[in-house]
Amino acid sequence: MSDPQRPGPPWPPEQYNRAGETEWIPRVQGGRRPDEPFQFQEETPRPAGNPALTWALRIAGLVAIAVVSGLVFWYVSSSDDTTTAQNPPPVSDTQVPDGQFAFTKHPDLPNPVRDTDCVKNSYNNSKVRTLLTDTRCESMTRALFTTEDGGHKIYTSVAVVRMANETDAQKLRDLTDGNNTGNVDDVVKAKLVKVEGLNTLANGGYDSIQDGRDVVIVESDWAPGGKRTEAEGKRLAKISLDATRLGKTITSGT
Repeated sequence: MSDPQRPGPPWPPEQYNRAGETEWIPRVQGGRRPDEPFQFQEETPRPAGNPALTWALRIAGLVAIAVVSGLVFWYVSSSDDTTTAQNPPPVSDTQVPDGQFAFTKHPDLPNPVRDTDCVKNSYNNSKVRTLLTDTRCESMTRALFTTEDGGHKIYTSVAVVRMANETDAQKLRDLTDGNNTGNVDDVVKAKLVKVEGLNTLANGGYDSIQDGRDVVIVESDWAPGGKRTEAEGKRLAKISLDATRLGKTITSGT
C-alpha cells in the first residue's frame, strides 16, 4: 500500500541528486573567486582647486589679521596717551631734565628773565652788538643754575636769544663762538643776580647750540673768579655743554 499523498507542491526534479551525479550549486554573481587576488579600490581623486583663489583667500586672511592687530595697537596706545594727558607727572619748581650734571635753579633767580632789548644786553663795541643792531632780535631769556663738581659750586648762566630767522641765528652763533667778537651779557654781568666773588661768568667755560631761530649760550664758573687752568676750562666747558639742554626749559611757553 502506497503512502497517502501529502498536500503541497511537488519537489522539483532538479532538487534530487541522481546516483553518481555531482550536486549543482548556483554561482553567486558579483563574488570573488577564491583564486582571484584581492584588489584595493582606488579612491576617487578630489577635483583640483583653483590656485589663484586659494592664494587670494590666504592673503585676505593675513590682511584681516593685520587690520585687527593694528586696531588693537591703536586702541591701547590711545588709552595710554589719554591716561598720561589726564595725569601728568608732578614737576617741582627746581626740577630740570636729567643729564650728566644735576642743575638746580638759583634761589635768587627762581624764574627766567625775558628781555626784548637784545642790543642793550650785549657787549659794548662788539661785533655781536653790531649784528644785533642790524638784525631783528625778538627776545633774550636768561636764567641761572648751580651744580657741584670737584668740590666747587658751579654757577651756570643760560641765555636763549631768539632771532627773526635761522640764518640770523646762525650768524649770531658764529660770532659768539669766535674770539674777541663779544657776547651777550650773562646774568651775573647783567647784575640780574649777585654772586659773591664773581662779576661775570665769561672767564670760565663756554658752549652754545642752535635750535632753529634760537641760539642757546651758556657760561659757567665758580667763585671766586680768576684765571682757570686749561684742564679747569675744559671741565667748565663740559658743564656748559651739558647745560645747553636747559634752554628749552626756560623758554617753554614763550
